[in-house]
Order: sequence, then structure tokens, then C-alpha cells
Amino acid sequence: MQVSNSINNLNIGKPVVTIGSFDGVHRGHCEVLRQLTDYAQHVGGSSVVITFWPHPAAVLTPNNHPALLSTIDEKTSLLAATGIDWLITLPFTREFSQMEYGDFISNCLVGALHIDTLLVGYDNKVGHGGHGHFAEVESLAKQLGFNVLQLKALAEGSTPVSSTAIRNLLAEGNVAQAGLLLGRPYALSGKVVSGNHIGTTIGFPTANLQPDECKFVPGNGVYSITANLNGNEYQGMLNIGNRPTIGDNHRTIEAHLFDFDGNIYNKNLTIRFLDKIRNERQFASIDDLKHQLEADQHKVKEWFKM
Repeated sequence: MQVSNSINNLNIGKPVVTIGSFDGVHRGHCEVLRQLTDYAQHVGGSSVVITFWPHPAAVLTPNNHPALLSTIDEKTSLLAATGIDWLITLPFTREFSQMEYGDFISNCLVGALHIDTLLVGYDNKVGHGGHGHFAEVESLAKQLGFNVLQLKALAEGSTPVSSTAIRNLLAEGNVAQAGLLLGRPYALSGKVVSGNHIGTTIGFPTANLQPDECKFVPGNGVYSITANLNGNEYQGMLNIGNRPTIGDNHRTIEAHLFDFDGNIYNKNLTIRFLDKIRNERQFASIDDLKHQLEADQHKVKEWFKM
């Protein structure tokens, strides 16, 4: 996959293009990209994805936008794995957001990129003001001499697979169902930072993860996880919450890795969420917390045996 941060001065043969945020690169996105690459191969063209960074919502509603399912590096890697030929990541600004759909198509897609075909998602709109619905784009395509095709949504049951649906599931702690819509377990990556070491004193040392601030963090509770450290995979359990038993109101992400003994402060760790074990609870004492953690560990290890 070739990558560009500009739509200008690219030499792409017969571009077959789709446009979107592609946050999370979930199963719905992958179905769109499968159709994109299949069609491009059918017509002897190049499959091209145009996306944006920062996420448009972060620019347009900076004080009220959802956390993201993927960082720009994660999204780039996930898109590369789909087999597309080109990824064009355009800088998204308020000025760019004001561009009318007709100007974007005629100046950028046709004038600069010389597209052959535009594949439009079932709910996509191109350009400012909510315009650029399929019928409007189709009319413009006839004038400017390119093809346009509309894609159908991929659904899980009666619900379209969407980034919003996945965020809602993660917020509920339903990481198993979210993983089904993603097509893989949801992941958080970040640096391990120092904590208060209470876990170590009761036999459950934890790695305190500090993920990218843009990333969506699942709802509070205890989860079964896998963790990747320096290319090695570990099973474990993880708590997200405010640690009410010790009177802490600071939300933390703490992973306890099974069969691991080592210092991993300041190292990068990737967590993959598999299932939720229980909700966060407040215990009467540290001893009660320790007994619960022992029960959690047993339950998670039994889960991995299934």
C-alpha cells in the first residue's frame, strides 16, 4: 500500500475511490474495502481510500466528540492489511469542512486525482452542509464523466455494523460483541506507567496502561485479556475503574499478566479485550479485595480453557 497526505501530483492509474473516516476499520468497513478492491481489479484500476485526520468530529465539535476506536497509526496498519493500493489521508480543517461537495468532486477527485469510479457508502455524504447524497453525486458524475456506485451496509442481525454501535457496546462493557462487529478483539496500546503498587503487596502486580488520549476506553469492570509485550503474548485480567476500595477517584487501566514476572515500566503494551468478567465493586477491606481477585483469576483461567 502506498500512502500520501495530499491528493495532488499523484500518478495513480485508473483510480477507484471510496471516502470515509474508517474509524476502527470494522467488518462493515472491510466489506466496503473488499468491494473496492474487487471492482478495481475487475476494471484494471487502482483501489484508493481517502480518509481524514484529525477525525472530522474532533475539529467540528472539539468539546463534544467521541473517543476513537483507532489511532492514525492503527488505522493505517489496519487499512494496509485489507489489500488496498493507495491510502490518501487528508488533513481535516474547518476550512476544508466548508468545501461544497461539487467543488470537492470536481476540483479534487476529478481535477487532481482523475478518478474512474467513486464507491459511495449507504449513508455517506460528500461535502459541506449535508449535501452530496448519492443522487446528487450520481448527477454530477454524469456531467464530469466518472462512474459512481452505491454500496450496501453490512448488518449483524438487524443492526448495521458501525463505529457508533461498537462504541456503545464497549461503553456497556460488552467487549465480546464489540469484537464480533470489529472482526477482532478491541485493542488498547500504550506505555506502562507507575502506580501505587498496592497490587504488588497483595500478590497481584499490575501494569498501569496509559493509552493514547484519543482512544475509546471500555466501561468500568474486570475483563479477560491477552497482552502483547515485546512480541510475546500473555493471558491475563484487567480492571478499569476508580478503585473505590482504596478511595481513589482517578480512573485507571490495570492489567495483571499471568505467568509473568518482570519490570515493564515505560515499555509499550498492547491489550486485547476478550470478555467482561464482572462489574467494578467496592470491598470492605483490602483482604476482601484480594479474595475477589483470586476468584477473578480462577474464573479467567477457566475462561481461557474453554
